[in-house]
Amino acid sequence: MSAGRRPAPWRLATLWTAAVLVYLMWPAAARAQGEGARAYELAPAGSQAINVYGLIGSGNSSFDPGAGVLGAVDADLFGSIIEYVRGFTVAGNAGSLIVSLPFGEARRSVESGQTVARSGLGDMQLTAAFGLLGSPALSEKEYEAYHPRVGLSLLTRLYIPTGAYSPNSPVNLGQNRWALQLGLPCAYYLGESLSDPSLTSFEFIPSVIWYGDNTEPPSGNRSTEAPLLQLEGHITRNLNPSIWLSLDALFVQGGETTTDGVSDHNRQRSFSVGVTASVALSDAVSATLSYIGEARRNDEGLRGHAIRLIAEFSL
Repeated sequence: MSAGRRPAPWRLATLWTAAVLVYLMWPAAARAQGEGARAYELAPAGSQAINVYGLIGSGNSSFDPGAGVLGAVDADLFGSIIEYVRGFTVAGNAGSLIVSLPFGEARRSVESGQTVARSGLGDMQLTAAFGLLGSPALSEKEYEAYHPRVGLSLLTRLYIPTGAYSPNSPVNLGQNRWALQLGLPCAYYLGESLSDPSLTSFEFIPSVIWYGDNTEPPSGNRSTEAPLLQLEGHITRNLNPSIWLSLDALFVQGGETTTDGVSDHNRQRSFSVGVTASVALSDAVSATLSYIGEARRNDEGLRGHAIRLIAEFSL
């Protein structure tokens, strides 16, 4: 979340118009590409932002990537996320609260050769990130002068089963279960400040997702899923005060499901790589474009590729 001056009323109207246009042009699912580069970079205390995500993807990832894979048949995913971000302070450290509402459409071919489409809401996400190390609560002026070194945060995310779901549908937007994700985003910075034109950062985000039970699975009476481990890394570099690039990697392992106590033998393991480019269009508006695709996987691992656009509007 980037810093920015409070825009004038006419600029706020422009930002909201731009947000709607981004939504209409880039229909996205949730976080198929992990958290993303610089997702938890320090921001001024009390800062606010509206983020609009767009994602187009093809592969065996479900609409909510924290929910596992679809199986042997791929799906095309289109959707959006509207996200509100609010910075806060706890014991002198910076943190952020994030409310995310995904919605869109998923299409999947079935054995008969027909294409099944389902649209609507995905599972709402409530996220909180708490600074543990190198994350002081700063005013905007202090933020601009802050000399970063090592940052460590605690990430917590709750997935709420608000999404469209039917056990009889071959593709769903919701997962009909609760889930909890915990992570420890950490970063090492090389630069004089967070606005240094040549700032370089090395980021590592380990996290684990625990799943509740699905009491209406496609088959059987109850489905459970083992925890899913995600290891995410980014190497980012500023090209100038307005543009930065990133090399991205994501490793996923676990998530084996059982139906009525019998293993489905579908433990997944995959490694994906990608690139990200971000540009600050003004003090209050930035756009970030990412691509990620599979590099290596087992038979049950994530396959396919995705393009994600994020438009961020600082308030």
